[in-house]
Amino acid sequence: MTFKGVIDSFDENSLGHGPYIKIPDTIFEAMLKLSPDKRIKCTLNYLVTVSRAMSPKGDFHYILLNKEVLKLANVTISDTVNVELQPDQSKYGIEITEEMEEVLFSDPEGSTLFHQLTPGKQRTLITIVNKIKSSQLRIERSFVILEHLKKLKGQIDFKILQQDFKDYRNKMRF
Repeated sequence: MTFKGVIDSFDENSLGHGPYIKIPDTIFEAMLKLSPDKRIKCTLNYLVTVSRAMSPKGDFHYILLNKEVLKLANVTISDTVNVELQPDQSKYGIEITEEMEEVLFSDPEGSTLFHQLTPGKQRTLITIVNKIKSSQLRIERSFVILEHLKKLKGQIDFKILQQDFKDYRNKMRF
């Protein structure tokens, strides 16, 4: 489904602050039938495709963006853009790196704990790994995440996880 939308921005102190695109009600209703979990792939100006959720705000729904996406799509706040939406049919509602998939495959206990997390927590952890450019670092991050889940018996404490990343890197230095 396609439509023309205007890039707008929520205030900094607002929940879900930052750039967004309002979804026309008819498009939202049609997409909801195709994707009841509200997970979609959004393509802007035929240039960049991102996995997102259709989120509610008052009496409308929107797609939250970020500065990086705006830069890739070569747009700014108040620009009109071509928007194409389609259901996100990926397993996690976000692309997962080959490295993280392999670490999940090689650690059945960690994989079980990972898959017991809510889909949102899974996506957050996948995003942490996806941000890394180095293949070796993606493997390390994935490994540390699964070790963290095993240590905390399936729970996540992001402050401790940050420390676990630092401790692992320090341990690997000679």
